[in-house]
Amino acid sequence: MRRSRLIILALLVLLLLAGAGLWQWRARERDGSAALTRGLAALDKGDARTARIELMNAIKGNPRSAAAHEAQARTLAELGDGVGAQAAVQRARALGAPPGQTRAVMAQALLLQGDLDGARREARAADLPVASAVPAARVVARAALAQGDLGGARVALEQALAAAPRDPDNWVELGRLRILSGDQAGAIAAADRAVALAPSDAKALTLRGELVRAQYGLTASLPWFERALAANPDSVLTLEQYAATLADAGQASAMLSLTRRLIAIDPSNPRAWMMQAVMAARAGEGDLARTLLGRTQGRLDGEPATRLLRGVLQLQDGNPVLAADALGPLVVAQPDNRSARTLLARAYYSNGDFASAASTLAPMVAQRDADPYVLTLAARAQEALGNRAMADDMLARANWPVRASADVFASAADGELAKGPAPGSAATARDNVPYIRALLSTGRTGDAVARARLLSRANPGAPDAWLILGDTLGADGAPQEAVRAYEAAANIRFDRAVALRLAAAWGRVGNPARAGRIVQLFLTQNPNDVETQRLAAGIAMQAQDWRGALRMLRAVQAQVGENDAVLMADLARAALESGDRASARAYAAHGYRLMPGNPLTADMFGWVLMKTGEKGPVVIDLLEKAVALAPQAPALQMHLGQAYAAAGRKGEAKLALGRAAAKRGFAGRQDALDALAAL
Repeated sequence: MRRSRLIILALLVLLLLAGAGLWQWRARERDGSAALTRGLAALDKGDARTARIELMNAIKGNPRSAAAHEAQARTLAELGDGVGAQAAVQRARALGAPPGQTRAVMAQALLLQGDLDGARREARAADLPVASAVPAARVVARAALAQGDLGGARVALEQALAAAPRDPDNWVELGRLRILSGDQAGAIAAADRAVALAPSDAKALTLRGELVRAQYGLTASLPWFERALAANPDSVLTLEQYAATLADAGQASAMLSLTRRLIAIDPSNPRAWMMQAVMAARAGEGDLARTLLGRTQGRLDGEPATRLLRGVLQLQDGNPVLAADALGPLVVAQPDNRSARTLLARAYYSNGDFASAASTLAPMVAQRDADPYVLTLAARAQEALGNRAMADDMLARANWPVRASADVFASAADGELAKGPAPGSAATARDNVPYIRALLSTGRTGDAVARARLLSRANPGAPDAWLILGDTLGADGAPQEAVRAYEAAANIRFDRAVALRLAAAWGRVGNPARAGRIVQLFLTQNPNDVETQRLAAGIAMQAQDWRGALRMLRAVQAQVGENDAVLMADLARAALESGDRASARAYAAHGYRLMPGNPLTADMFGWVLMKTGEKGPVVIDLLEKAVALAPQAPALQMHLGQAYAAAGRKGEAKLALGRAAAKRGFAGRQDALDALAAL
């Protein structure tokens, strides 16, 4: 046979094979089997959204395919659509799929709908195949968690891990269980194991990002969320966590972009709409915030952030009754939430319920470091109730130029709690932490320390246990031990509560430089945190870094507004020392207008006027007013003495400067002595 004929014959064979392949491919496309294969492959890769589309095509090609309906049920459950998953399971069973084969996915579908008992029944059915035991055990664990049964959840996950120790999903579930139980260190270990087993698993990477955010800060966690999105660009959980982290870090435009992407994937996603509503509220767009909040369709109404936002919006809208309805349950659930408590008191006061306003503020007023605004609001409530003497005392505290050191937050319930029996187990944080705080607030410091030591020994991976130990040791006069306890907490979770306590503890043991480094470290990770910005500004002023202090104080002003008189006084001082005289005068004047009865604002206004060349009696009048309001404050005496000296009133200058110089421990004592010598 000629060579040309052989080539022609081979080409004919190839054409026949290609035609057969094309016919087979078209047949598989028509009957949905090809789409089913692609859908299962996408599902195995974790790409549930692609799988859903392919499986819809498979079902369209063969509506009676039990396998396609079963796979679609798994896909919908993965996407969080419990109702759709349940319907797909029921269709698969109707088409002949054995019930046991669909037990695990039905359990997940019921769990998503809140039917916890039904989910457990499906997951524990006698005909559950061995191959489905691990996902079923995870459903049992989640159901137990939802019912508050941490022990039952732990047992179920231990069973899943024993059966599949290399399944990353098991380690992710264990990590989330440990977070809820307060074992942050254990959660980190579980997340690390999950990432080691599946370096490209979006769930594992997202969990690790959440834990890094708590352990090191917002900025440090961002690369983990970026890795998770690279692994699965459509992961709803990752997009939610990444967007929330960017919002807290002050990257509003990046957060907005992510929420839009999230809404494109999941148009009804309540967290995306909630984040946009918070952003609108912060920008002063109340109407837009209310519209966006409405798009959550009430699915987040029970969460603290939603209650707080609703309360703020209702107050802005002049509806104090509705604001109180939103904020009341939040304060009950989070009694230490000072922002919510203050807003609730404002709502009561605006509604004329002065007794409720006073009782709401009472735990905060009892604190030595009570905020001037809180004290002033409480005073107005007492005035309305006819308690003039109590109101005057609160106003005097509000006007005092120096705030006392922080105190343990106490509530009226603490006394009753401390009188009752101790929790049965010393190892559980949920009931021991409130009990220990009650002991502290009622003066039983030794008992509090002993109980806190037991709690920290039983929970070495729980930052809250170390935090309460540090609080008790500090109250017991052991600041160095308190530092060590706070450092143990910081190594596990470096949040604001830990950072502020650790910085204050280093200051108490005489190491302000270390305290400053702690504050700066926290700010690098959480650049938008107001409390820490303010603390950093105070440290900068002590170090006479006036430009740095001014920059930090202006960042605080951008977030809290211009109605904080003490902030205005600090801004005036920093601006004056930085050479910005016009701004210094504007800040000082505004602070004095806000709170003319405060010696700090009167002193700063007079001092700025003097340093900027103001002539006439107004300078001395303001400084004399400040001293009359707070005669024991040496800084005010020194300013008045210098003003007397500049006016040629040497005798009065010597008296005022002498009082300032006589105050031991006064930071400006040497300046006062030098001014005396110059006279």
